[in-house]
Amino acid sequence: MSVSAQAIADPEWLAEVYRRCHRDVYRYVRTWSVSPSVAEDFVSETFLRAARHVLTLKQRQDSVVPWLYRVAKNVILDDRKSARSRRLVVLDEVPEQPAYDELFEDRLTRKWLVAEVGKCVARLSQAQRRCLDLRFGDGCSVAETAKQMDRTETAVRQLQYRALMRLGSLLPATVAPGGS
Repeated sequence: MSVSAQAIADPEWLAEVYRRCHRDVYRYVRTWSVSPSVAEDFVSETFLRAARHVLTLKQRQDSVVPWLYRVAKNVILDDRKSARSRRLVVLDEVPEQPAYDELFEDRLTRKWLVAEVGKCVARLSQAQRRCLDLRFGDGCSVAETAKQMDRTETAVRQLQYRALMRLGSLLPATVAPGGS
């Protein structure tokens, strides 16, 4: 008999077993160190299997709880067995990561450079910082920047030019292009 046919045979009894035993089966499954969401999945599978055997279980009312625990344990063990093969398949399909070519010294230099530029940007006026942030940080056009800053496009171009010139003069000679 199919799951639905057996469950339809006595849905009230199955619903009562679920209400009475769900919490206990859930606690039992959680003792196997599974996450709450996985535990809910296992409990659902346990009661699905109970629905498949509702007529047999109804005849053994005194052994329903132990039967549910045994089924829950089997659900967990089945999942762990299949997890081994799932892990093997997944690991076999993971592509190799490309090698990270940047040298350690280059990363340090880049971090230092970003820090130096950040110090210099902090010394710009608020309007200059906002203009550069909109143009280069957010990728806004001159027109979009002008609208957000409530300025004309010409004023934004001048502000951006002056901000970049000031930034260039603030950067140490060793950071500026052509410096040593």
